[in-house]
Amino acid sequence: MGVPHLDSGPMRAEEFFAFTATRPDDEKWELIEGEPVLNASASFLHQIIASNLIVSLGRFARETDAIWAVAPGIGVRISPLSIPVPDVLVRPQTATGAECDDMIIAFEILSPSTADNDLRWKRKAYASLPSLPQYVVIAHDALEVVSFDRANGFAERFETAESELDLPVIGACMNLREIYRGTGLL
Repeated sequence: MGVPHLDSGPMRAEEFFAFTATRPDDEKWELIEGEPVLNASASFLHQIIASNLIVSLGRFARETDAIWAVAPGIGVRISPLSIPVPDVLVRPQTATGAECDDMIIAFEILSPSTADNDLRWKRKAYASLPSLPQYVVIAHDALEVVSFDRANGFAERFETAESELDLPVIGACMNLREIYRGTGLL
């Protein structure tokens, strides 16, 4: 019979989706340069911040009859070997499916295990998507938000507790107090 041979090459998108289809729904997997990565369970503060983003942006979308929608947990096909999953994203309202390549804004909420990846690899990967004009990174343990905008070459723009997060592509501004409501950090 011999020893079975396993292909140790990088995993491709189709293999990744077949693999994740066999995994429990509560697991969050990403494909990063051909390697499947299981993310740690999100903290309570992380989930509160994600909920605040979804509720605030969802309310704004309804009030303005937006042509975009806000959603969590959708993979973004950067390449055949990379499918990160932003914590929250904004994409065209007519879009469907468990993955996309047309997001308008990506939000990542930092955690100790993902901070380096979110600030380095994802910033570069998301900047490579022509459809993405803005990437926002939110600290889960401090009132700190940094925005990267295509309009200024994805240079960092830091927001403070007194400022508002400008989301010009959807015509919205978010007070950081909205983002951090219920976290105990205000």
